[in-house]
Amino acid sequence: MTESLLRVATSLNVFDDYVGPIEDNVRRLAQAGFEGIDFNGIDVVRAWLADGGDRHVARLGAAAAAHGLVFTQAHGPMFKDHDDQCATAEPLIAACLRWSGRLGVPWMVMHPFTLPGATLAANREANVAFYRAWLPRMEACGVGIALENMSDHFSPHRRYGAVPEELADLCDTLDHPLFGLCWDTGHARLQQLDQRAALGLLGARLKVLHVQDNNGHRDDHILPYTGTIDWSTVVAGLHAAGYAGAWCFEVHNAVRTLPDALRDQALALMVGIGRTLGAQVA
Repeated sequence: MTESLLRVATSLNVFDDYVGPIEDNVRRLAQAGFEGIDFNGIDVVRAWLADGGDRHVARLGAAAAAHGLVFTQAHGPMFKDHDDQCATAEPLIAACLRWSGRLGVPWMVMHPFTLPGATLAANREANVAFYRAWLPRMEACGVGIALENMSDHFSPHRRYGAVPEELADLCDTLDHPLFGLCWDTGHARLQQLDQRAALGLLGARLKVLHVQDNNGHRDDHILPYTGTIDWSTVVAGLHAAGYAGAWCFEVHNAVRTLPDALRDQALALMVGIGRTLGAQVA
């Protein structure tokens, strides 16, 4: 563990090709100083189901072990705002859970979904029923689900899970050790939330982070200090929550848009930012 006390991690989606050169990409993360990886199942699940997913998972796990990296979390499939997406996503969720279990992932991030035209109470009930039904497979895989805060900045209607009170209530209603929460700092900025207060409210329910910045208008996925988030409020909120998980970046637009010759420098900067902010949380 570094002096930050929070393990610094990132998703492999910082590379535009994060399937083919798995071993080389993992090596580059380790050389930059990362200690953990977010398994980006959301990006690879469809391709891997069609082309030897178990083989790719084995390669990824072996590469991480060779470089002393652990899988701090994963990201499962996302829903659109339509309830029929839930049924079509079920084989994708099952695959991501299975692969996460093989990689030793403790928490797989998922999004609460919103049924168009439904009341807040109806959306709450639908999410509780849907996610509770996954418990047997979660227990079999040894993987928890961390539900992420949403933003309705781009939506014509109110999105369920966009405010911390709804997330906390959803987690408490599911009432199982394998359910927790994920906080996306960029989504919170778009929602114009007080991140200090929100994170303090989530408290011990908070299991993983998606660390990213933006300018308050788009979900930019850029590095802290390059957008408009006040990081002192995020640090204060994480401290208040007693957060001790990974400092996991979701900033692919700060790396994979660069020429490959510059990406290692960007990765090293990410690690430096993570260690600096992580030390403040501790």
